[in-house]
Amino acid sequence: MVKQTRSALLLVVGLFISFIAYARVTVQYEHPENYHDLALSGSDTPSMQAEVMKQLEGHLKKLGEGYLPKGDKLEIVVVDIDMAGAYEPWRTPNLTRTRFIRDIYRPKLVLHYRWLDKDGAVKADKDETVSDLNYLMHQETRKYQGNDPLRYEKTLLDRWFRETFAATEKSTP
Repeated sequence: MVKQTRSALLLVVGLFISFIAYARVTVQYEHPENYHDLALSGSDTPSMQAEVMKQLEGHLKKLGEGYLPKGDKLEIVVVDIDMAGAYEPWRTPNLTRTRFIRDIYRPKLVLHYRWLDKDGAVKADKDETVSDLNYLMHQETRKYQGNDPLRYEKTLLDRWFRETFAATEKSTP
């Protein structure tokens, strides 16, 4: 009985320590109803927008685990989103809700982030506009399935994380 209790206690302590050891990323969306563009394939319903935000948040958390030093904390506030592509309403009625991906319709995210080290000291506190005019030229996009509707935004965030946080102990997520 004592041995089982000790084993259970060690397991709980181990899980707690491993939780603390990883970098934590929190994502907050500031007034998403005012975002430039938060729709997929013409679907801008609140449930679809919530799904897009959930996927972006999950991706940011995954990137944090891969690039940030253990124990660091990154707080991200998403101020605006303008997704890759655009709707061209002058097209035929059958295409009015179709997103056209062209180099002039680049993805853009406006963010504020605060990066804290494991002791709580501020490493960075910045406003940043993350965008890429050459987003269609990057081979990195291929790592996401061709049917991933957020592949351009994810690739953009991958590059931003690598360029902003790559001076850490890990090199890839």
